[in-house]
Amino acid sequence: MSSGVVECFWEKYNCHAMKPILEGTQTSQSQTKTSSPINDINRWHYVIDEHPGVELDAIFPISSRVACFIARNKDKQVLKQHFLNVQGAVEMLKGLDYHHDNFMFIIGELAKIGIFGDAIGLETKLFHETVAYLNRLGQFYYFTRSSFVKERCLTVESLTTSISKHAVFRMKHSAHRSIDAPKGESEHIQMAQALSMSVIGGKMFSPKPGQSHNLAPNMTVAELEEFQKISWKKCYRTFQLITDNPNVFYNFSPEKEHPTIMQEGLSVLKQLVK
Repeated sequence: MSSGVVECFWEKYNCHAMKPILEGTQTSQSQTKTSSPINDINRWHYVIDEHPGVELDAIFPISSRVACFIARNKDKQVLKQHFLNVQGAVEMLKGLDYHHDNFMFIIGELAKIGIFGDAIGLETKLFHETVAYLNRLGQFYYFTRSSFVKERCLTVESLTTSISKHAVFRMKHSAHRSIDAPKGESEHIQMAQALSMSVIGGKMFSPKPGQSHNLAPNMTVAELEEFQKISWKKCYRTFQLITDNPNVFYNFSPEKEHPTIMQEGLSVLKQLVK
């Protein structure tokens, strides 16, 4: 690749961090990755404050707040030496917001059609968004357990209790299923865990605070239709993971848990960049 092509490419994308590498500049083996220009936030000119003048706490969604927080702290040494570590985490949080928003949009559509229309198709999309959400959650979980984070944020485990708790869904289903790669689970539990995140596994609803929602006996079709619509509004769509210990099980609702998960992510990054 000629230097002229490199100049044109990086001028277009307003980034000069990788230009020396593309031009063939050699890096000494003794040079650590932290000293690379790629890891310096100030070499990546697309990192901008998208809400200048707005207080951080007033910026939503939280992933946008995180991105603005990073853009406002370019002078911090950790961002001059480990930008790629941090930027990846920002993108993970953006992914969580993205899949949560998609999840909630589908919930809204299901609340309109009840058990008829394209309910099955929409519920299938709901599962796909949940699995995608859990995969992003798993990424952020492993980010919080990296040596980079643990060396700089000694309280990371106490800051990420919800992330740690619900990462089990990623370990047992979305990364790989226990039925495919068991870790000591009984055959019964393997099948139960496989069903818990499958469209053929039925639906579990958990009433929201202050809500009571029970299926009455002898409902007509019309009443059942209305009950189903209301379920999506009054309740959280919940996924459950059981274990071989009857006293240990996990419930997860993207709608319910998302605010806490995002607050935990924000707290970790604030601790890192201080």
